[in-house]
Amino acid sequence: MSLTERDCLKEYDIKLLILSRGRSATITTHKVFPSWVEVLVPESEKELYEKSIDNPILTIPDKYEGLGQVRNWVLSHIKENTVVMIDDDIKYLYCLTGEKTKRVNDPDEVVQVVINTAVMANDLGVHCFGFAQTDIRKYKPTEPFRLCGWVGCVIGVIGRKYDFRDDKYKVDIDYCMKNLLVDRILWIDDRWLFSQERDNNVGGNSIFRTKEEYEKSTDSLCEKWKGFIKKRMHKNQIRLTTNVGRRQVIKYD
Repeated sequence: MSLTERDCLKEYDIKLLILSRGRSATITTHKVFPSWVEVLVPESEKELYEKSIDNPILTIPDKYEGLGQVRNWVLSHIKENTVVMIDDDIKYLYCLTGEKTKRVNDPDEVVQVVINTAVMANDLGVHCFGFAQTDIRKYKPTEPFRLCGWVGCVIGVIGRKYDFRDDKYKVDIDYCMKNLLVDRILWIDDRWLFSQERDNNVGGNSIFRTKEEYEKSTDSLCEKWKGFIKKRMHKNQIRLTTNVGRRQVIKYD
């Protein structure tokens, strides 16, 4: 970790934290980020992770199950004003600008990307930020940033204005909708995309997932945000999309 990165993290009060469960043998994010980034795991799995990765290990009591409870625990116990919670199944970071998509292989550069986006979001006064989640072929060079939508995989939380839904599934969508309802915007840097295994990976939320419970959860989310979240099937999997528009557009000089 370079001195410049230390200064940036300290000056802007930023914490990077990889969240993991049940993936001590399959975790991949530690290869994308520097080895000094801490990994949060259940207390009962600490030894398994210590044998598999070199990153510092933090623990959370086993009783906190599901992504919503874990994210809220992090917000309650981490002192930094900006907390960047990172999924454990990331494989690559892609830069979508330029003539061709480029893979970023330098862990220090990956950290700089996250820090830069966190600083932009903080300067805007928003409480949530993240990166592109769509197909890399859908990037629009004329629209490198978005103010609506939802973020996950790498999600930054500034301050403690909102909490996460006490649920196991799709809590990031609900959190982003809260931000859009009150703050009217969040900050999405579409120039960068973190590629991950998503729902096909073992461990993580899949430990608790049942088809019936998952459908019930997504149905309740759609009911809560009726008209602003759409549910559809894609390759026999449920996909949720947000439908929040803005009359104003970002103008670039």
